[in-house]
This record gives sequence, structure tokens and C-alpha cells, in this order.
Amino acid sequence: MATTTFLTSEQFLAMPDEFDQNGNRIRQELIRGEVLIVPPPWQLHARISINVIRVLIGYTAANPQLGLQVFAEAPFVTTCRDTLVPDASVVAKSRPDPEHEKYVQGGPELAVEVVVSSSETAKNLKAKVDAYLQGGSRSVWVFYPDARSVVVYSANSTLEFKGDQNIEDTLLPGFSAPVASFFDLT
Repeated sequence: MATTTFLTSEQFLAMPDEFDQNGNRIRQELIRGEVLIVPPPWQLHARISINVIRVLIGYTAANPQLGLQVFAEAPFVTTCRDTLVPDASVVAKSRPDPEHEKYVQGGPELAVEVVVSSSETAKNLKAKVDAYLQGGSRSVWVFYPDARSVVVYSANSTLEFKGDQNIEDTLLPGFSAPVASFFDLT
């Protein structure tokens, strides 16, 4: 009978990087203590992610008093058994110490996941949302291109936005953007 070895985030981070036959680093995440290989993003995933990042950078630049910054694919040690790399994130400028820490400790203030690949199971996605919130994230946005919707999770609510509805989030005062704009691929 096969057994699964579960790792802590500390053990996971101590593992050497793995590379494919072409020398590209294989991206991995630790979810509930299990190491999962994250396949390269689809073109659709990349385009939606960049739309999200562009809008978030515009918002944080227009609101410097909030002290927030936007990251693309930064690693976060959200719990002792979860080390995740959201597609985009918003983090307080006071938190990360890039000169002394390779990974940001705790969840980002806002984590963004874009679900395009069938390899992203509902079970793993739920575990990621839970790990972000347990790690201190105030919001998690999950984008579903097939449904052209965004689900916004927080500690006490789950809201779905579609079409011309505007995403609003108490974490980002005054932020408002139509869901459709994130899925515009032109």
C-alpha cells in the first residue's frame, strides 16, 4: 500500500529546485503538506492575469496612501503546510523584506487565482482559498474564465460577480472594476 509523505512548509522550502529536460524550473506549490506540480499557464490564463495585475497596479498607484504593492507570482508561506504562489497579489509595503527573506511569510492581503486549467481541482482550489484566509489574507479573488465570473472570498463572506457587475472589495477602498474588463482579450 502506497503512503503519502506530507511536508511542512519549512521542509518544502529546503528542497532543491527541480528542472525539466529543457532546463526550465518546474513550478511547485505545497498544499495541505502535499507537493503539487503547477503546469505552465495557458495563454488565456496569462492574459487574464496580466489584466488583473494592470488594474491593481493602476489602483495602488492612484492610492499610495494605502501603502500597498502588487506582486505577480510571488511565493507565500501561508501556513505551516501551505506554500503558495498566487497569480497576483496585493501586499502591504511594510511586510516583505526582499533583502532578507526569499518568501513572504503569511498570506497576502489579497490573493488572486485564475482558474483555466483542468488540473486545478475544486478540492485543491478550496484548500488554497482556506490556506490564504488562515494565513491572514483579507480577500481571495478567484477568476473563472469559462463562466466569466469572479468569486471574492473573505473571512465572513463569499460574493460572486459577473458580466458588467463591478468587483468591489473593502480591502481596496473606492476600487471598482467591471468583471468583463478582466476577460477582455483584445
